Amino acid sequence: MRIADRVAKDNRLSWKRKGGIVLATFLERVGTEHTVARLLELTQLADSDVLNQLRRFAKAGVLSRRTDLEVFPAEDHFWLTQERVLCARARLQQADDGDFRELAGERGLDIDRALGDFSTQQPYPVALGKALRDARIAFGWSQAEVATEVPSVSGPRLSQVENGHALPTLIVLAELALLYTVDPVDLLVRAACHSKPDKQVQALKIAEPTFRAVLTHKFAERRFRELARTKPHQHK
Repeated sequence: MRIADRVAKDNRLSWKRKGGIVLATFLERVGTEHTVARLLELTQLADSDVLNQLRRFAKAGVLSRRTDLEVFPAEDHFWLTQERVLCARARLQQADDGDFRELAGERGLDIDRALGDFSTQQPYPVALGKALRDARIAFGWSQAEVATEVPSVSGPRLSQVENGHALPTLIVLAELALLYTVDPVDLLVRAACHSKPDKQVQALKIAEPTFRAVLTHKFAERRFRELARTKPHQHK
């Protein structure tokens, strides 16, 4: 019996874990083109599983694809660009659990290397604050200068946001991103990717990185509101 036939019957291999194994293979070798035959060797998955996941990720724009028509039969090549690494890691995180790590280890894949500095324990507000602070510093402005251009946020409030003690609304985030000439979606996704995964978001089983990041932000806003409501009672 072939390895691919045997592992296809492994009850640990859920749909997400199969996709995670494919993504981990690409994340360990960003920019390297792989043929389907090579991916079968690296992932040790059944042919249909690899092809289904490749079609899925190529359609979503996570992986790039080209078809070599100079050979017969025509051969497909897939690769992960540096620009899509965060997107791939966001999807990989969906499969990251004990069984998945065991499956990856059996294939010689290093999940921690694939995740890079993506898997971390810092809270989302801290990660977003760091992202906004880095964007402001790169733009070359002080907090006071930003406050004069964005009336909806004061200097002290911006300081709280950058330190992770407060969250901007999505509108304020968009206003700051416009001022700093950065993409607000990139700020959101990067912050969500570089913070501890939100259990409430994971429970919703959302894999699309931008929507996951927005949900992470909204849940964090809800926690800040709940904390603000309980504080007066704590002082009584």
